Amino acid sequence: MKTMKGTGIAKGLAFGKAKYIKIMRSEIPAHNISKAESKAELAIFEDILDKSRAELQNYLKAEQISESEKEILGTHLEIIDDPELKEQITLSITKDSHNVAKAIDLAFEKAIIFFQSMENEMFSQRAIDFADVRKRLLHIVLPQEHDPFADLNAESIPIFSEISPSEISLLSKQHVGAYICKGISYTSHVGILSRALNIGCVSNIEELEEYIKEGDYVIVDGETGTVIRQPDDEALELFAQQLQIQDLIHQKGERLRDIESHTKDARHIDIALNIGLPLEIDQVQELRSSGVGLFRTEFLFLAQDHLPSEAEQYKVYSEMASKIAPKPLTIRTFDLGGDKISHLIPAPKEENPNLGNRGVRFSLAHPQILRTQLKAILRAAVHGNIRIMFPMIIDVDDFLEAKRILGQCADELYEEGTAHNADIQVGSMIEIPSAALSSCALARECDFLSIGTNDLVQYTLAVDRNNEAVNRYYIQHHPAVLKLIRATIINASRHGTPVSICGEMASIKQYIPLLIGMGVKELSVNAAVYYEIKSVVRNCDAKLHMIVKNFDFSTSLPKVDELVYRTLKPYYS
Repeated sequence: MKTMKGTGIAKGLAFGKAKYIKIMRSEIPAHNISKAESKAELAIFEDILDKSRAELQNYLKAEQISESEKEILGTHLEIIDDPELKEQITLSITKDSHNVAKAIDLAFEKAIIFFQSMENEMFSQRAIDFADVRKRLLHIVLPQEHDPFADLNAESIPIFSEISPSEISLLSKQHVGAYICKGISYTSHVGILSRALNIGCVSNIEELEEYIKEGDYVIVDGETGTVIRQPDDEALELFAQQLQIQDLIHQKGERLRDIESHTKDARHIDIALNIGLPLEIDQVQELRSSGVGLFRTEFLFLAQDHLPSEAEQYKVYSEMASKIAPKPLTIRTFDLGGDKISHLIPAPKEENPNLGNRGVRFSLAHPQILRTQLKAILRAAVHGNIRIMFPMIIDVDDFLEAKRILGQCADELYEEGTAHNADIQVGSMIEIPSAALSSCALARECDFLSIGTNDLVQYTLAVDRNNEAVNRYYIQHHPAVLKLIRATIINASRHGTPVSICGEMASIKQYIPLLIGMGVKELSVNAAVYYEIKSVVRNCDAKLHMIVKNFDFSTSLPKVDELVYRTLKPYYS
């Protein structure tokens, strides 16, 4: 037996035989064509586009297709209809005398290399989408002799060097419970589709081929990122127990779906969701959550090769808002740093971008980008309950400057005669110590506050949580952090301003009794832990408030550990 640890990409537990899937790329013909043949090649190209478009549209019409699949296949349709790409391929055929397969391959390769050259992870996903569409087009003109997915079934654990979004759908059709892939990120389209289709996935296992051979029996646990080769009887028994536990958790979650998130002393706690992609909006209705407490809009920049227009943003925001209306959609304006989008907007390289021109600072430094986004949001607010939230606010002056621009955008839309809703709630993120210390003034001006604990911890303790050398100092319940959170809650209550927690702390069950005891009435959590957090909320009672109220937050870390992990444990265990 050999236990290996990788990265859990999608929850799922499966046992079966390992099968390496080698997806052979069709050999591209190297011959050139004559000028006389170019007309026929162009006709073949148009036929390939028509067939691919029809194939994708048929998929989109299928009743069983998930919203995640619709979103991603819609992206692939846009790539097929990309006029610039089509022009490149046409010129490659007519001017360079390339055959249609070679012309397609060269044009797509250029786009793929462009996106792969970008450092941000979101761009590599864009490259994968182009590679997937290229494969689809070439498959029509150069069909493979054997389908590598045909032999898969529910007892298979396929292993890939790489896999595309469209191939995830094939795994679902073959009833595959889990798979292993060498390099996938959690935020990739492949990862998103795997979670949407409930297919377990583990990635980033070193020396995979050395340890796992074709035909080996393996257990894959996508939640923990664990793979067990040739499990013994004890491991198989544990696997069976985990399957039973998963079934019980699923049943418990289903029972919680339609139950209000009240504490035992009848206090209502709103539990909203944090989302980063439009396709995740369906989870609001699926889970019966309170809405969206944080929509990270950066994907509109990071997955594009151009600045997102007002029309493009309006379409995204309005569709999302209308889907969950009257529940709130809290849109955080672009939390960008100059280093992240240098290909779109020239910006000097910063030695420390986390302390540099990012968040609202970046937006105020590039007002036209901010205005475009704010006008799109105001227009979309006609279709639902939208709230705006500004990130990286340092104090009340920062917030008022951003709000002033929002007012100007509303005036411009009014003068244009464009339908919009200027009467929407506007709030501030509390993620910098100065903002927490200025929370009394901010609460007076803001309609709501939202505490982003990830950055608040980082800036309060001067520690980068992604730096392994110092991550032991990244302590979310450090007394200094808790004092800033409590100060924000107290200051907000003086002005009747709602406060939510949208950082990682809200998604960790051990912190929920502490936060509720401090007076938090709104949480915004990751969808994967929604039911778990709701269960803890329903276990909280009035006694909890007295425990936390009487606690001295000026104390040492060991005493806070005692409070969180021993005194409050009955509420979340």
